[in-house]
Amino acid sequence: MVVAAEAKTTSRSLIAISDVEGVFNDEIVKELAQTLKLPADADIARLAHSSRISARIFLEKMNKLNFPQLRTAIERLYRLNTRAEKRADRAARALTRAVDAMPTEVRKWLLSCNTPHDRNIPTATEILSPATRQSAVERFRLILSWGGRVVPGRKRPGGRRSRSFIKPLLRLPERIERGRPRGEAEREFVLGLALAYVEVTGRSPPRTAHYNIDIRGPFPRFVHRCFELVGAPTGNVTRLLNQYGAARRRDGKRRRTADRPVT
Repeated sequence: MVVAAEAKTTSRSLIAISDVEGVFNDEIVKELAQTLKLPADADIARLAHSSRISARIFLEKMNKLNFPQLRTAIERLYRLNTRAEKRADRAARALTRAVDAMPTEVRKWLLSCNTPHDRNIPTATEILSPATRQSAVERFRLILSWGGRVVPGRKRPGGRRSRSFIKPLLRLPERIERGRPRGEAEREFVLGLALAYVEVTGRSPPRTAHYNIDIRGPFPRFVHRCFELVGAPTGNVTRLLNQYGAARRRDGKRRRTADRPVT
């Protein structure tokens, strides 16, 4: 007998936070309600509200940059800005595209560093216009860095050194915070969807999920569908559900032990 098991999916592209309302629209929420086998008088509006909030929180966590990503983004902006300082139109257009696509975390960080200096990130018009380009890229260089230090060139086999160069001191956090634990956003998404389930059904979700797709229950199907809707991989969802259920069992056991009278 062939058993339908959960297959690992390829990587997906997450939806934008601004698209949550459109993706979790009324028709989709009705589909989710049917997946959960809710009665006709169920509070569908509450399900929609809780599901959308859980999706937004998940996407915000997934979009948050860690230190290596922040450093890479700022280094790339600095390189593009250096090329644009040479007054090349092509380099200016590349810088403009990079500034427009700058992640929110990077933009917030750079603006916070430059608040005392009242410097604003240059606009596309300032960068593209030959009349304002030079002042725009010079300002952006000050936004991205706070000076530089001389770095000796590498020593050649013959004893000579390469020419020394100035390495920019980029505006990066002095304190490197550790990134979020692996899978934390996904686990919190499962928790948020479980709370949405409790709110609309008045029952706790099941503590186990089956890997066999054919006998998967309403709640696991609901969670899988929500992962699909936000564009997240679904290959580990059943494992996450079972981890969530195991944690609930441990919490319940601890509470029962704590409530047991001492004899």
